[in-house]
Amino acid sequence: MILSQKNGITIRLMEESDYGIVKPFMRDYFHYDEPMGIGLEEQIHLLNEEEVDREYISVINQGLSLVAFDDNTGLLIGMSLAEKMDPTILAKQHKEAEEIEDNALGRSRKMIAKIERDANIFERCQVPIYLNLIAVSVHESMRGKGVLSHLAVTLMKLGRSRGFPLLIGSSTSYYSAKQAVEGLGMEVIHSQAYAEYKDNQGRPVYNPPAPHTHVRVLASKL
Repeated sequence: MILSQKNGITIRLMEESDYGIVKPFMRDYFHYDEPMGIGLEEQIHLLNEEEVDREYISVINQGLSLVAFDDNTGLLIGMSLAEKMDPTILAKQHKEAEEIEDNALGRSRKMIAKIERDANIFERCQVPIYLNLIAVSVHESMRGKGVLSHLAVTLMKLGRSRGFPLLIGSSTSYYSAKQAVEGLGMEVIHSQAYAEYKDNQGRPVYNPPAPHTHVRVLASKL
């Protein structure tokens, strides 16, 4: 289902059959580009691979995720994965995050779970459900050309049409958060400093390069 066509870019709903191109796209332009993945020695895209594949396909089948294609080349240039979130689903995800093994994937999910708990989104924002943006990425050759904003605006319109009152995303990148706030009018409702999130030995789990100092929870009313 095509949702937007402009400036030579077509955005449509992601389908399960798209996962064959979305998965390597995330490997190449998401997992190791975002600050929590910079310099990883572990191959995070291969960790718990079958389980993660099932999770992503389940998310795709909710009909809330998007793919963006270049009309001239037909190539995938951007994607966003999004899901419905309610208190029951969130509690289940947080329980799973605590139980997952201590690898790069597990550490990432534990940190995001802590941030979501601290953000206290349902109580803070007084909503029963929200649209949760799990991941968004743009091909490196198309960055700075408005594709990210195009995806975000299209996702907001989709969420509004499906009855979601709120869009939430946890931004690990300074630049993505800056663009979301300045370009899309999103609000930072909570933040976690990387330097203050530490392991059992008191060492920071993540040390991304400046200016990536915080993970920010962003919200937009739909």
